[in-house]
Amino acid sequence: MAVNSQVRRSFGLRILKSGHKEIRRLKNAGHEPEIHGNKFWNSSYLTMDYLKTHPIRKRARVMEIGCGWGLLGIYCAKMFDARVTGVDADKHVLPYMELHAKINGVKVNMEQNSFEKLSTARLSEFDVIVGSDICFWDYMTVPLYNLIRRALRAGVKQVIISDPCRPPFTELATRCMDRLANADTIERAVMRPVHASGELLIVKNR
Repeated sequence: MAVNSQVRRSFGLRILKSGHKEIRRLKNAGHEPEIHGNKFWNSSYLTMDYLKTHPIRKRARVMEIGCGWGLLGIYCAKMFDARVTGVDADKHVLPYMELHAKINGVKVNMEQNSFEKLSTARLSEFDVIVGSDICFWDYMTVPLYNLIRRALRAGVKQVIISDPCRPPFTELATRCMDRLANADTIERAVMRPVHASGELLIVKNR
């Protein structure tokens, strides 16, 4: 199979498919993701499509939580010259983010950490927090809600989380809209590079 058939180009990025030789090389080196970080998840494209018309400011400090392979953070670095840190509880996904940052000509920082351990002091170092497909188990709703509250207290200007509307995400969004000012959801759908639809939870600081 030709190498080019294993490279997808979308939203200005080069994206390696799971069968690409460099992805296989990382897996063979022992970097086997443990928490569903085995590919790019489609909700990332929903946020990228949103940011095309609602861009973040240039050089913003961006944290991608539950980053997996880091597509969303890399997009922010590429398109907005953002200073990006990808955070994931699974250390084995971080080499995949590093690989994609390299082939897209950007630099990102990477950090192994969990939602619960991201302190207010750490969050205060960022302007924007993004995440996609990160609220897929019921128990994640409360830690993510608490993280968003800490982020707002820390002065983070905007939190954007996208999802295909799994029940835990819907619960998170409802809780935010009921209890936090300036929280809302918007529907989003894209046809390329894949068919994807869902919602974005957008929480802005006062």
